[in-house]
Amino acid sequence: MPRNPESTKNDLADNRDKLRAEIEKTRLAYHELLGEVAETDLTKPSLNPAWNIAEVLYHMTLAPKNLPSDVRLIRRLKWVPKIPAGPFNRLNVYFTRRGARNATKESLAIEYDQAHQRTRKVLESVQDHEWQYSVHYPDWDPLLSGKVNLERLFRYIKRHFDSHSADIRMALVDQKTQPVNPESRE
Repeated sequence: MPRNPESTKNDLADNRDKLRAEIEKTRLAYHELLGEVAETDLTKPSLNPAWNIAEVLYHMTLAPKNLPSDVRLIRRLKWVPKIPAGPFNRLNVYFTRRGARNATKESLAIEYDQAHQRTRKVLESVQDHEWQYSVHYPDWDPLLSGKVNLERLFRYIKRHFDSHSADIRMALVDQKTQPVNPESRE
């Protein structure tokens, strides 16, 4: 039996409300995580061997920062460039390190909030018929590969945050529980 168009509109509005709440909750969680990190922790290693904690925090801004461009690709081109994983990963490391250079907790908070605002603006601009748009993403990131529609793209912000916030928290705990080498004391 065909769905009632009013029911479909209500479902879409409800879905947009849920996404809006999810990305706002993720923004608040990012700020909470920043509160757990001391300024002196930023240069400490993370669990990712390529990045320190500031670099991971900066990298976490890239999901909301790149979302508007990804939505544009899905809307207009209906495809995502199939860059091989090797060059993609090298670019990811390069742009993350470059963006995190001289990062402070304040600059990271501003960076995330600006990206969040752009993401919210794009979310509000999605037309009802566009939610069905999807493209195939390469296997660059297991959290965002295969068939990706606009809803999954917005939900990636939380998934991306969750995976990296766990890494930062574990790195901070590991550093606090590491025994101090008595020979390094003066």
